[in-house]
Amino acid sequence: MKEPSTLGELLHSCSEKYADRTFLTIAPTDETWTYAEFEQFTNRIAHGLQDTLGQLPSHMAIMLENSASYLACTYALKKLGSIEVSINRTFRGISLARTISLTETPVLITSAAHFEALQAIINELDSLTTLIVIDGAARAQELFPELEIIQFESILSDDTSHIDHNSHELSTASIMFTSGTTGVSKGCVLSHKYAIRTALNVIPPFRVTPDDVIYSPYPLSHIGSAYYDILSTMITGGKVILRDGFSVSNFWHEVKKYNATWFMMLGSVQQLLWAAPSIPEEKQHHLSRCWATPAPVPKADFDQRFNTHLIPGGGYGSTDGGWIVIPQWDHPGGLILPEFEVAIVDEHDIPLPAGTAGEMLIRPKEPGIISDEYFGMPEETLKTRRNLWFHTGDIAKVDADGLFYFICRKAERIRVKGEMVSGFEVEEGILTHADIQDCAVIGAPSELGEEEIKAFVVCKPQKTIDLNTLQQHCKNSMARHMVPAQMVLLDEIPKTPTGKAEKGKLAKL
Repeated sequence: MKEPSTLGELLHSCSEKYADRTFLTIAPTDETWTYAEFEQFTNRIAHGLQDTLGQLPSHMAIMLENSASYLACTYALKKLGSIEVSINRTFRGISLARTISLTETPVLITSAAHFEALQAIINELDSLTTLIVIDGAARAQELFPELEIIQFESILSDDTSHIDHNSHELSTASIMFTSGTTGVSKGCVLSHKYAIRTALNVIPPFRVTPDDVIYSPYPLSHIGSAYYDILSTMITGGKVILRDGFSVSNFWHEVKKYNATWFMMLGSVQQLLWAAPSIPEEKQHHLSRCWATPAPVPKADFDQRFNTHLIPGGGYGSTDGGWIVIPQWDHPGGLILPEFEVAIVDEHDIPLPAGTAGEMLIRPKEPGIISDEYFGMPEETLKTRRNLWFHTGDIAKVDADGLFYFICRKAERIRVKGEMVSGFEVEEGILTHADIQDCAVIGAPSELGEEEIKAFVVCKPQKTIDLNTLQQHCKNSMARHMVPAQMVLLDEIPKTPTGKAEKGKLAKL
């Protein structure tokens, strides 16, 4: 039997191989699905969409909270050969209108939680004709009289047989949008091969086995949950604990309750856990390993406090570039995968010496393992693919031994008095203060014509801090040109669903 080459084939293969094993549990409701049950649910949706819609559109969008229905819908579309447009559920206004309009999708699968946001932009959505709603069908009829409203439950077919579409590994599976932390979100066109290869390359460095339980609180519209967490687990026959959003207060309770064995700490999750008050459950669990990059909390301290193994940085992946560098178990330097070339270059794309920081460029050695393009943005596509290399926009270095080290986003470097400053390193220094829970740094216009560093900080619960005292702490712990000239105290840092600071929003404050 040939290896599955599409996501629909892969789910079908896994459902036969691991039929009675538990695949998915929803936290905190404990709703549970075996591999066989989940594929049958997916098939009911796929047959129902085919019967209800007749001529299937090339694109269908999903904007939902994490749930079994959301995950099953994504695989139903893969089985039908209809491209999933993954909509970030936190988008509003211009961002939401742009993502839906850009892809000209006629069908949107959504829920009542998003009716208000959709109503605000409905006049801008010329291509949208149909809403399939998980709940609130009557309300949707009132709010969107010009659209066809279909209740999700009504489309569920009694037919649970597998649909085998004629897609192949290089067919487009989905359009996922970049997080847009510093600029406009771009729709990355991703193939079935991209998804499956990404998941396969996640398995060895994290030592994923059929006995593992992954705890995944990140949105299904992001590769972190969809491919790193869930797809790699599906391939190995493990169990997924899916939660709708990360919660510091619930994390250790749920990790213990569901016997989670491994976890990816995206965004600022590591520092949020570190800043939280200690509780007994943080040592009484089965979490044998976790990963964070970059990792602002020292590995030894993190391991000791939380009774786990922190895989130290090293890995690198992005929605548009794919999973390119894998981490090592006990070393911060990452290993570049053999199917990619990586170059570190200056502003003229000239290669830099080993150990020198510069922009990271990549080049795949086979088709389909990075995004094919930015959908509907040919100029942006060409801009990132110049000189026969994909330009990541990230700053990194590769040492003389070929080990990779991520430093920061290129857009997050700040030029201060002739020096290029990494925003991450400034944030790292601020977080060493005992009373600071979270922070984010941006470049702000300077009277001297370059930039100066502006820091936004959040105190730990029941703590306060004088900003002059914090600035003095920075002067004592970092280079002079790295000390923030401006500091702002906030109740919280605005974040993307994957925990990254939304620095575009901070710049507008």
